[in-house]
Parts: sequence; structure tokens; C-alpha cells
Amino acid sequence: MKKRLIGATLVTVLVALLVSSAAGVWVFHQREMAAARQNLEELLILMDAQSAITDPEGIIEQFVQAAPEKRLTIIDVDGTVLADTEADPAAMENHADRSEVKQAALTGWGEALRPSESVGVTMLYEAKRFADGMVGRASMNVSSIDSLVLNSAGGFLAAALVALVVALLMASRMARMVLRPLNVVGDALQGVLDGNQDREALTRYEGDDEVRPLLRYIDKLVERLGDHINQIRAERDKVSLILECMDEGLILLDEAGSVLALNRAAKRLFGVGEDSDGSSVLLLTRSRALRQALQTVRADKTPVVLDIEDPAFGERSLRMFLSPVSGRQYEGESVGCSILISDVTDLKRAEGIRSEFTANVSHELKTPLTSIKGFTDMLSTGMVKDPEDQKRFFSMIGVEVDRLIELINDILKLSELESVAIEQCEERADVLEAAKAAETLLSQAAGSAGITLSVAGMPAEAAIPAGRLKELMLNLMENGVKYNEPGGRVDVGVSADERFVTATVSDTGIGIPEEARQRIFERFYRVDKGRARKNGGTGLGLAIVKHILQLYGGSVSVESEPGRGSTFAVKLPRGKSEF
Repeated sequence: MKKRLIGATLVTVLVALLVSSAAGVWVFHQREMAAARQNLEELLILMDAQSAITDPEGIIEQFVQAAPEKRLTIIDVDGTVLADTEADPAAMENHADRSEVKQAALTGWGEALRPSESVGVTMLYEAKRFADGMVGRASMNVSSIDSLVLNSAGGFLAAALVALVVALLMASRMARMVLRPLNVVGDALQGVLDGNQDREALTRYEGDDEVRPLLRYIDKLVERLGDHINQIRAERDKVSLILECMDEGLILLDEAGSVLALNRAAKRLFGVGEDSDGSSVLLLTRSRALRQALQTVRADKTPVVLDIEDPAFGERSLRMFLSPVSGRQYEGESVGCSILISDVTDLKRAEGIRSEFTANVSHELKTPLTSIKGFTDMLSTGMVKDPEDQKRFFSMIGVEVDRLIELINDILKLSELESVAIEQCEERADVLEAAKAAETLLSQAAGSAGITLSVAGMPAEAAIPAGRLKELMLNLMENGVKYNEPGGRVDVGVSADERFVTATVSDTGIGIPEEARQRIFERFYRVDKGRARKNGGTGLGLAIVKHILQLYGGSVSVESEPGRGSTFAVKLPRGKSEF
């Protein structure tokens, strides 16, 4: 055992010394070569900076003064050697085919390490394309670098031999120190397994092989420890699975506020990669409120709930539950705080829509109720005595009541559309028939407004109940009439392909500004508020259209130009029987 330990130690040390020596020599050689390359490049840059037009003889003289031990060759754009510090240019062959020259001509710099055909020794070449297109090539003999590296290799080997001798002495001493207590440890382990600490157990195996009893005892201990480890691993895997399957993000911080761990949901919310340790995740937000909340949790040891809308998270809203943690550790580090993160973007958006809807409904109800209240007060106090005026006031009250009824009916329709969910509609209705039915209902209003209604196209059934389809077409065509000009037109066309039925409703009305096209399907949104109220519109017609289409798998698009009119294109899935 002792010999094997010493032998293994020496082999390991020897291999390490050989590898480190070879690596040291190689690194030293590479460093010297890099220094030589840098020196040659600096010389070429210096020569090129002398003048915009290269003077070969002048540059050669300057180079000899600056670096007499190195060689410089000036090569014309066609490869002709114009000047050289060590050879007669006239006797030198064309250098256009030299690899470093070709590379410099193409990219600006070139390099090669090969024997020189002119002087017959291995040279390091660095070439640079000068400003006027000529190529300057600086070179040096690498034998000096090789000699320096060989000299240093001797020093590395001498140091390695000394280290090997020292390692031999230390390995021998270490082997004695390591093996001496092994038997004592084995006996002690046996005593632990047997549940007693008898001193005879410490000396029972002194004459036996050192390893055999130790391995036997360790095997027994490992078996028991293995069971415990498996139990711990199973619990850890269970907790990890729960954390990874959570929709909420979870971050553990140490007592200094650094990230110890975070689950997959937290990485997704913060936009960091799966392989990231999350150490910089809190740097993604510059929220002062978050920093203050962390300070409060650490200082007061009280939980904090925080809503954050930070540009670092895009347009998302995050709700963070910060809780202090004490007496717990994660991978040997004390846990100071846990952060549970929920994405409440949809909840916030729903709350905003609900609040906006409530405000809009209140406003829309208040306007006709205020008018009705004013009319009734005037009638009840006797302020209006003329029978014709009283009749006119009663008529105006009726108009406002009709407007209230229409508004409430539209709100109820929207509520009904939002409360149902249809996976697949079995009913079918003809789009052309629905358009013609809407034309009949609107013909009187259109005639009074001087609007021409036209419905054309092919019969085609869509997967939607007839009542819903009629309501959809009526809303679109009614808008075309209300927001039109006298003498205008509302044209409806129906076409179909294998999958969808398309209905287009085009008018020659006031049109829709570009900035309003994304909002016209919102509840109570009106492009021309005064005109809408004058014509009795509730501002819910297009919202109803959008919800009907969403319910039955359809879509709507709009093209419009202010003053020229609008075109709404509705696409609905066809009925199964038509495939």
C-alpha cells in the first residue's frame, strides 16, 4: 500500500512536471513569437506613417537605423521587389505569389513562417499594405527565439528534477502519515457500527492488511448512508419538481441580498437563460420600491407585498411577496429573504377594463338620465305651460328613454357574449340572407338619410347562428348609414372560399383616422362623439361585432381614409356541410 501510494504520487508529480514544463516552454515560445510579431507590425506601421507615397530607398534607410538586426522588403503592387535591406532587389524574383504578400494585398496584413528563398534561413514574415498600395514586408530570423527557448528549457528541466526529488521526500513522509491512522480509523468505524467504543477494537486489526478492514467497514457505512442519501435526494427532487412546475417565480436571497437560487418561472419572468445562476437577476430592475422593500424585510423582519411595473419587464405587471427567512440554509448559505413573484398583467388589464367600463357606463347612463330629470322637473314645476311645448318635452323624454333602453340592451348583449364559450358551432346561417335582412330593416333609415344600400354576392353558409349573424351585419351596415353623408352609399359584398365566408361592408362616409382604427372596437369609443350621440349610437356596436366574431372563430379588418369612407371585411368559418 505504501509503495503504491508513493509510486502513484511520484507518477502523478512526474506527469504534472513534464506537462507543466512542456506547457511553460510552449507558452514562453508563443510569447516570444507574439512579441516578435508585434515588433515587426509596429515597425511596418511606423514606416507606413512616414509618407502617403512610399519612398522605397528612404524607408530602407530609416528601417536599417531603427532595426538593423531585422530585414525589410518593399514590394510593388505587381510583386516586383523595389528595395531590400539584405539582398539585391534586381536579383530577387517576383514576390506576388508569396502567401504573406497576397494576404496583405487582400486584407491589409499578412503573415508567414517559412525558410527564406533569398537568404536561406527560417524567417518570420509580417507584411502590410501601405497607403499607396505597395506592400512592406518586415522579417526576422527565428533562430534567436529558438535558442532563447532552448536555453530556458534547460532551466525548466533543472527545476523539474529538483521538484521531483522534493516530491519523493514529501510522498514518503505523507504515505507514513496517511497509513498510520488507517487501522485506527477502521477499528473506530467498527466500534461505531457495533454501538460501542471498546479500546480492544482499536488494536484488533493491527497485524492485518490496512485497507481490507477499512473497506469492509466503509461499505457497511456507505450502505446505510446511501439509504439516507436516497431519501434526502427523493425529498429534494420532490421539492425541485414542485418549484419548477410553479407558475409563480421564486427567488431566494442571502442575508446580503445576493441571489442564491431561483426557479424556472422566475428565470422566464426576468428573461434570463435556463443555464444562468441568476446572480444578476435583480440588476434587471432599477426599481427603488423593490430596493426599499428588501431593506424593510431585512431590517424589520416583516413581509412586504409589492406591485412593480418596471420597463425592464416590458409591459408586464409583477406582484412580489417578500418574506423574511431565518434559521434556514441553502447549499451552506444562510437564506435571508424569499420573493414569490406572480405575473398579474392580465389581472391588472382586466381591472383596468372593468374600471373603464364602469366609468363609461356611468357616463353614458348619466347623460340621458340628466336630460330626463331636467325635462321632468320643468314639467312638474309648471315651467312649461304651452301644450305644444309639453308635447315636445314628452317626445324628448321618450327619445332619451329609447336611448337608455338601447344602451342597456347593448350592454346585456355584450355581457351575454362574454359569458358564453363555444368550442364548435353546429348551427349555420346564410351570410347573404342576413345581409339582405339587415338591408330591409335599415331601408327606411337609409332612405331618410339619403343613403343608398346595396347587397350583392353569392349565397354562402357560415358556422354561426342566424340571430348572431343578423346582429353582426346589422351593426356594421347601420354604422355605414349613421356615419355617412347625404347621397352616399353602403355596399355589401359576400364571397367565399373553401374555408371562410367573407362579407365586406363599404361606405362613402366620414372615414376613420389612422390613430383611431385600433380603438374603434373598444366599448363606448366613438370617432365623432357628437355625431354618434346625435344619431342615437351607444358606442357598443363594433364591440359587439368583435365579440361575436371572437366567439365563433371569425375575424374583422378595416381599411379607411378620412373623408373617403371605410371598408370592414368580416371572415367567418364555413359550415361543415359545404366542405
